[in-house]
Amino acid sequence: MRNLFKIAVRNLLRYKRRTMLTASLITVGVVFVLVFISVSGSFKNMMIGQITDSMLGHVQLQR
Repeated sequence: MRNLFKIAVRNLLRYKRRTMLTASLITVGVVFVLVFISVSGSFKNMMIGQITDSMLGHVQLQR
């Protein structure tokens, strides 16, 4: 197992440009996913708020 990590680290250090490109693309992808989730969630909450506020007059009766 130790040899496997040594080979992996050696390959990462050997191909620095490819390693940095891959790491940056993964980072950008994760950021885009997080932004999309937050925007879609806020859009959903805004739509629900618009529908309930316009039809109920800001009053909700619950059992």
